[in-house]
Amino acid sequence: MPGQKNPKPAIVPVQCQDKTFDTRPPQDHPCSMPRGSRIAVIADPGRGKSSLIQNQICRSAPWAAVYVIHGMADSHEYDLIDHTKLTMEKATPEYWAAESKQHKKQPLALIVDDFDYSGMNKVEKANCYKMVQHACTHHNVTCWLASHSLTQLVPRVRRACDIMCVWPPTTGGSDQVPYLARTLGINRALLQEAFDECLDRGKYSFLCIYQNPPAGRSRIMIDCDLPFE
Repeated sequence: MPGQKNPKPAIVPVQCQDKTFDTRPPQDHPCSMPRGSRIAVIADPGRGKSSLIQNQICRSAPWAAVYVIHGMADSHEYDLIDHTKLTMEKATPEYWAAESKQHKKQPLALIVDDFDYSGMNKVEKANCYKMVQHACTHHNVTCWLASHSLTQLVPRVRRACDIMCVWPPTTGGSDQVPYLARTLGINRALLQEAFDECLDRGKYSFLCIYQNPPAGRSRIMIDCDLPFE
């Protein structure tokens, strides 16, 4: 009968064996990130991107393994972390499936820094897209994508990110805010107000913006620990 409420839900959850890992942040700390997240870290040079990533890596431990894809092959930026150096060309879907199987589907961490997304060849593109769209959600890989601007992350990669750590723009200033607001899905005035709060706190202050915030966190957090309503 129209208008009657069905006591049973129309959609019944179907469990997938690939997605049985716990997605909750593993530590009771504001820098602990949900498992399987794709985290964009966006700032001009010298604002603290790699420091934030290393803090979040530490606070999101334990990890079965950590991997780094760096645009500068001789970089020592993440030498404090025991990691495996990797290239986008070698980071195939089969590679992630094998690594996940080897580590018994335990949490894996991936850092991608200073990578030229616009210059990817056909193989790198395919691997990169499948990495953020499949490896993270099916193989328990949490991925950090560091970039100097949001536009440097190609749209397909950017849209896959469910957490954005964004510093107030220093070049272009308020002219960039409307674009950032549209991309992040946040009211322009609210975003400007949040950025102003960051600027008051200093050059290393940033916004951590969640699509689906973990329990106890607001959608926008300043420096990961201060809720911004």
